[in-house]
Amino acid sequence: MDIPPDVHYAVRDGKSIAFQRFGAGDRRLVVIPTGFGNLDLFWADARTFEALARQAERCECVLYDQLGTGLSDPVDHVPTIEERAADLGAVMDAAGFVSATISSGYDSSLGAVLFAAQHPERVDGLVLTVPFAQGWLSAPVEELVGWEDEEQVAAYEAAWEQCYEHWGRGDSLRTAIPALATQRNLRVWGMLERAFASREMQRTAHEIASAADVREVLPLVRAPALVLRLASNKLPEAAVRYVAELLPHASYEELIETDSMAEFFARWQRRHEQFMFGATSDVRADRALVTVLFTDIVGSTERAALLGDARWRELLVAHERMLRREVEGVGGRLVERIGDGSLSTFDGPARAIRCAERICATAGELDLRVRAGLHTGECELIDGHVAGIAVHIAARVSAQAGPGEVLVSRTVRDLVTGSGIALQPRGEHELKGVPGSWQLFALGAESAPLPAPDQTRELRPTDRVVLLAARRAPRLLRAASRIGERR
Repeated sequence: MDIPPDVHYAVRDGKSIAFQRFGAGDRRLVVIPTGFGNLDLFWADARTFEALARQAERCECVLYDQLGTGLSDPVDHVPTIEERAADLGAVMDAAGFVSATISSGYDSSLGAVLFAAQHPERVDGLVLTVPFAQGWLSAPVEELVGWEDEEQVAAYEAAWEQCYEHWGRGDSLRTAIPALATQRNLRVWGMLERAFASREMQRTAHEIASAADVREVLPLVRAPALVLRLASNKLPEAAVRYVAELLPHASYEELIETDSMAEFFARWQRRHEQFMFGATSDVRADRALVTVLFTDIVGSTERAALLGDARWRELLVAHERMLRREVEGVGGRLVERIGDGSLSTFDGPARAIRCAERICATAGELDLRVRAGLHTGECELIDGHVAGIAVHIAARVSAQAGPGEVLVSRTVRDLVTGSGIALQPRGEHELKGVPGSWQLFALGAESAPLPAPDQTRELRPTDRVVLLAARRAPRLLRAASRIGERR
């Protein structure tokens, strides 16, 4: 194996995502680093190198820098959970991975679990290190699972704010893995922070994560999962355990504390290996998480009577042509026409919302009034059609909408956190034939993603030297890191 492996790029929506593919074996693994490092530096540190090299002995691996971090392109807006899931798919496609085990941690787990629910046939397993189901600012503290009180939430926020205030000094190691926060490790970690992302990019990504909520998604993940927590991590144990409880096929473990970076990576790597080569996945590819869009022409009977049969048929043909153009233009699928309405499906909710907005606006150009409703949930995929309770919910949500209005369920609202899409609460509703009451939200006037902050890295002159050496002579840096550990 060439060390370091060549850097390749997956392109999605005009942005390049840097990745490396290495190793050989019967299984495939995709690792999404979170919060530190870049592709060049991973091969320059002796301990990360040893963990990756051992992993590569038994499986093909892909390691990639998320957009806005490491060697990947900067971003013009902060990527949403939906976009992070799409990035993962783009990297797997570019690497030639039909399916793989996905290893992610902390906020990158949000996109990983969404991808696993959307594409069950592509995920053999999930290893989630310190994940969470609810962002700690996504709801009042009394509605959060695993958090004791407002003081605990405030202390957690304060710890991370301290990290961002002094980004590049390694303080995130104190929050993530306190036992490893030796002076030597803090110096190394500080450089990994500086090479990973700007402080404002990290702070903004943290804000989005704190408001995220994937509780509705986790029960739909069919792949086996291993949820790992680092014993003294500041994210509460109960909040991490909650993820394992919501996942249908998950186990929970805590990694024993150590002040040795070598021992930590060895334990982390061993758990990956045991999970990958002991876990089996029985995935039905005919069920997946999708966003369902229902649209309906308001007052169609009256318009048909006014226009006459021939003119009405012409208008319906023009309307269907418009529907197909708008839905397929954002990667959706127009499944069927139902009377004067339509049923379409999308991989992600943000694209579905924007498509619904366009349909309502464009229908006005045809002198039609259309209402739309969306819900994200698990559906059965049968001979090109979709079925399941999620379809019925989307239809009932649509029935609550007024002319020209786009209504969405709370599940959709939670998944578009950080997209900039303005959704106004419309209260709780009883949906005919669907148990319980449902919170609905209406699309507002704003529809712009959250602008990205300044992404200029605060690299020191010595950092630039190390980065150059990491690319050209990683073996020398690994040797130096081993010597540094003995001091």
